[in-house]
Amino acid sequence: MSLNLSGSAPSPYINAVNDARFVRTFGIIALLGSIFFFIGGAVAIGVGLAVSGFGSGYYYRTLRLTVVVLAILGMVLDGFGFSAPIVLAAGVAWKGKTIFERLALEGKDDPDWEVTRKRAQTGMILSGIGILISFGWLGLFLIGKAVSA
Repeated sequence: MSLNLSGSAPSPYINAVNDARFVRTFGIIALLGSIFFFIGGAVAIGVGLAVSGFGSGYYYRTLRLTVVVLAILGMVLDGFGFSAPIVLAAGVAWKGKTIFERLALEGKDDPDWEVTRKRAQTGMILSGIGILISFGWLGLFLIGKAVSA
């Protein structure tokens, strides 16, 4: 006899509402990380570990591990410092895309729908700007390497 004490899993729409908070917050962090990448790999490691505070699913574990590994590589190998902010921003943008896909399917009559859409949109825009800034820094780094060689 089961008492069903485990509860039911939240619906995909509820997950999208919750994930939108992550996308907005880490969109801001990805933008700042792209601007201030030169602060050091320890900050990127901390950001990577902070990702796990938002969820324990496959997406969060993969993003956390990837950002932390790339941040460590950035501390050891010259030129890898640009990769952690790019991967974080791309991961945030990808999660924003999945939120938009879920919002297109359901929830339009829910009062949180518009707020969720705005959070996802803000995070995606900020992470996109962060990717562009990171590639700009990478371009300057490569130009500097070419000129000094």
